[in-house]
Amino acid sequence: MVDYVQLISRAVTTLNPNTREARQALYQRARQTLVDKLRSADPTLSHTDLNAERAALESAIQQVERDAVRRTAPPQRQPVQDRAQDRYDYRDRPPLKDPRNWLRTAAVALGVLLVFAVGAGIYSFWPRNLDDVRSMAKQRNVSSTSDPAEIKSDFVRLRQLVYYRTTQPVGTIVVDKSQTFLYVVRPNLSAMRYSIGVGTECTALSGLYHVARKEELPGGKPSGQQSAVPPGLPVLYLDKADYRIHGFDGSARISLPEGCIRLIKDDVIYLYNHTPLETPVVVAN
Repeated sequence: MVDYVQLISRAVTTLNPNTREARQALYQRARQTLVDKLRSADPTLSHTDLNAERAALESAIQQVERDAVRRTAPPQRQPVQDRAQDRYDYRDRPPLKDPRNWLRTAAVALGVLLVFAVGAGIYSFWPRNLDDVRSMAKQRNVSSTSDPAEIKSDFVRLRQLVYYRTTQPVGTIVVDKSQTFLYVVRPNLSAMRYSIGVGTECTALSGLYHVARKEELPGGKPSGQQSAVPPGLPVLYLDKADYRIHGFDGSARISLPEGCIRLIKDDVIYLYNHTPLETPVVVAN
């Protein structure tokens, strides 16, 4: 005779979730499978043998169900009298001592000392760092043509890596004339941001362009009329020769109306060295 208890127990352990409804469905499938198997047996079993197999299966199902209910039943709570008796048994004993109390106290004290030490260090170094940032911002002052009398010198105008969401591919230059910022798209939703000035030559500049030519102007003073691009600074020319990204010499204010897209000296040099030809340039008004 087949060991139905082992077969059904193994099938019950694979149920997920193992609920009463799932087990009953499993038992019903087992009954149907046994009936089909016995009917197709060759030679055909007698009526007595069929009843014996069915009885063995039902006995195994009842045993497996009792075991499953016992495992899933919540633990029984201790009677009230027994709990009271246990409490009274410990009434004459001294309270337990936790040997880890002193460790927790020492850890809290060490944490407080560490917080005070970090705060003191920040307080002592903060004024000096703030002065350095202010002096750097004064050296790299930038202004836009929207307000020629104002030279912006805050930290926001410095070249820096910023969070930037765009659909443009990595390496694309995005010129935002309204905010006077130039972005070079980087991976991971970031971009290198530059402050720019927009001259009258690029008032109508808008759309998609490419870096068609790169040129480093020779040093020395330009002859004749004053040039919008000082000598000795690199220039990035777009598809049209009238449109270019260039620098200024630092002695003139970037808010002067001459020129196109202007950057301060160290920014334009950095951009020039990191921008290959045919780089796409998107200009937005």
